[in-house]
Amino acid sequence: MKHEWRDAVATLAVLFVIALYVDYLVDGAALWIHGPRVMTLTAVGLGVTAAVFGGWTATTKWAQLISAPLGAAALVLAIGILSTGNEVALAVFIGLVVLLWAISTIRHFRLPAGRT
Repeated sequence: MKHEWRDAVATLAVLFVIALYVDYLVDGAALWIHGPRVMTLTAVGLGVTAAVFGGWTATTKWAQLISAPLGAAALVLAIGILSTGNEVALAVFIGLVVLLWAISTIRHFRLPAGRT
C-alpha cells in the first residue's frame, strides 16, 4: 500500500484520542484535559489530523456516502459540546471520530493497488 505511513499517522492520532478519553473517563482529567470542552477541542484537532493524513488520500463513492454525513454529524456534535459541555454527546463524538477513522482505514485496504 502506497500510503501506509499516512494510515499510521492517522492511527496514532486516533489512538491518542482514545487513550486521552479513557483517562478522562477515569477521573475527569487527562494531561491538559479538565473538562468535556477541552476534550472535544483535543479530539477535533487530532481527528482533523487523522483526516488530513489518512482520510483524504483516496475517495470512493461508498466512502463519500458514508463519511460525509458522519463527518457533518461529528462537526455538529463538537459545536454542541463546546456550547453545552454534554458528556453523553462527547461519548458519541469520540465514537464518531473512531468510526470515521475505521472507515478510512478499511477503505485503504480495499482499494486496488494502483488507486491512490
